[in-house]
Amino acid sequence: MQNVKLFRKADQNFELDEYHSAINPLVNAGNSKTLGAGIGKFGAGCEMEWTVSYDEILFIHSGNFTLVASNQVFHASAGDTLWIPRGTPLIYKAEEEVIFFYAVYPVDQSPSTNTHKPYPEAAPERL
Repeated sequence: MQNVKLFRKADQNFELDEYHSAINPLVNAGNSKTLGAGIGKFGAGCEMEWTVSYDEILFIHSGNFTLVASNQVFHASAGDTLWIPRGTPLIYKAEEEVIFFYAVYPVDQSPSTNTHKPYPEAAPERL
């Protein structure tokens, strides 16, 4: 059995890459054999074409986000959640900064979570 892990925001890197995105795969193949999950940021002007090889949940924490899939356009804003089935060809779009939580299954099918990336873990308080 694994221990509960607490990942501090201050330990996450939100520096945007060439796609105007930053992904922090907190739960990854280094600490889970099944589920992947993390926090990410799409910067203003992000447009990324992709086909997911895993089931994915995106929860939009802040900003307005657009997902184009199968000739359908989905607009999601803060508090909205998207379910994206494995094999879906799509385009992630953000005209403004978007912060999101994502979860993927299985962990080893996602390029971001099929890593063994360690993050500092905050120590729990003792009762």
